[in-house]
Amino acid sequence: MNEQLDRIEKMLQVQLKSAGHIWWIGGFVYGQTSNDDVFVILYPAAENLKEKVVRVYDRDLKKLPAFIAVDIDGGDTEANPSKEQARKKGIYHECPAFEICTFDGRDTQMGKERRFGEVLRLSKAAREALSGAGGKGAGEKGSRGAGEMRPEGGQGQQQARAPQRPTPPPPPDEPADDGPGMMGLPNYRKLALEATTAEAFDYAAFMLLRNGLYTEVERITTVRQAIAMGWKPSAKSNAAMLAALEVYREKRSEAEGRGEAKTPASQFAKQEAMSAYNEAIKG
Repeated sequence: MNEQLDRIEKMLQVQLKSAGHIWWIGGFVYGQTSNDDVFVILYPAAENLKEKVVRVYDRDLKKLPAFIAVDIDGGDTEANPSKEQARKKGIYHECPAFEICTFDGRDTQMGKERRFGEVLRLSKAAREALSGAGGKGAGEKGSRGAGEMRPEGGQGQQQARAPQRPTPPPPPDEPADDGPGMMGLPNYRKLALEATTAEAFDYAAFMLLRNGLYTEVERITTVRQAIAMGWKPSAKSNAAMLAALEVYREKRSEAEGRGEAKTPASQFAKQEAMSAYNEAIKG
């Protein structure tokens, strides 16, 4: 029975990861809606992933690890800044890595809305932060300390405080430590660069770049076709297109972060991505 459950767990883990629903979190930003409701924006642990994963609103804040203080005076932004933007503004909080799952919400112009589900696992650093490591909480901001006990999606932990400088988090597709039922994922960058069909490239690129913009493979396909109609895979064109897709994502987020509407933001990002693609092809 245990072996059967382990196999089922492995299958579910692979399915959730391939659908873009499992993420390692390594930082957060406090947000606030126009109605003064506080929320927390979670960001990927991997440095190459720059955009937010998901927002966590009032009803789910209690699920977050206790080193993220949730009883605070107010948020710092209504937007969804990238990691760099949040760091420049001084509102980005590093934290010990923990793994979450998300699920699809309503349809939007950008695809399915991503919603917060549960905290699945804690990294070793996160467990140590919750078991009595010294220092103040990574997200200490309001009246409640980050070390207070709080439900964590099934992870019973003792009262603790987070360390001042947590251990660097693991990559998002690797487990924090050895555990039953966990499987690593392929090197999607390598798969994208070596793809011999457009379909294989789009899937690998999606698995590598998935975020709030690239919510499904079809979004990658649409942007790719907008950047270079008639594109065909090759060693050089794959690398150029992958770089262009990254530029589009970053520039789109940058433009929307400045308050631009979606259409002009998309046009700006498209021009920047086309320039990046052409430069890479020439080089």
